[in-house]
Amino acid sequence: MTELTLYHNGPSTCSQKVRLILELKKLPYVSKEVNLLAGEQHSPEYVKLNPNHVVPTLVTKNDILIESNLIVEYLDDAFPEIPARPSSPEAIHKVRLWMKYIDTFQQYTGPITHGIAVRKLQMDKSDEEKEADLQNIPDPVKRQARKETIEKGIDAPIVMNSLKKAGEFLDQLETNIEDSGWIAGDKFSMADACVLPYIQRFDHLALSEAFSEEKRPKINKWFRKVKDLDFFDKAVTNHIPSRLVEMMNTFGEEVKDRALNLMEKK
Repeated sequence: MTELTLYHNGPSTCSQKVRLILELKKLPYVSKEVNLLAGEQHSPEYVKLNPNHVVPTLVTKNDILIESNLIVEYLDDAFPEIPARPSSPEAIHKVRLWMKYIDTFQQYTGPITHGIAVRKLQMDKSDEEKEADLQNIPDPVKRQARKETIEKGIDAPIVMNSLKKAGEFLDQLETNIEDSGWIAGDKFSMADACVLPYIQRFDHLALSEAFSEEKRPKINKWFRKVKDLDFFDKAVTNHIPSRLVEMMNTFGEEVKDRALNLMEKK
């Protein structure tokens, strides 16, 4: 019987990285889907598990674990039989640097996703429902930023800045992918698992031209390599509704040229 229960969301970037490591390690788990669009992350029952109102949360037989990068590290410590870290200390250091970098970059993903796509999915809600959604965001700074994103879309300053940061992130990644084709070491690791969801998100938002074979060939090749892993679909594709991907792509196409220009702005 499995000792792991994962509270997660299919498209969630942070949930994807944890599922990738679970599937790499062939670990069974009880799946508890949290509907973010419906606001289930703000329910009293869930907030008891994760007071930050975010996914994922991993419940083990002994504890409740939050913060996706820390969950990934826990899984490698607790279940080392199939390692998710490279063997050399230097490569492990690089893994940790990338995990730290992703923790910083995470703040820019939400504005990009909401500014391009999610705000369109919320248009049918009443003003009262929209306001209730905003009030459920516990951090007042994040609440105000979300309000501006919903109102202005890609023209919101936070979205424009986030797209610029995305371009810097892609430049950094292109420079750091190793000759092995992986980010750290000679095989898929926690670093790859933590980076992949953001490249996948850009792809879903019709921004894959930013890492085309011509523009950033190392990322292009790496992305194809990750998608060819035998556990990729089980960890990622199967959890993201195709209709949602189609809608995100459609909304992304509407602002693609402007978004790509902002990503490449130096």
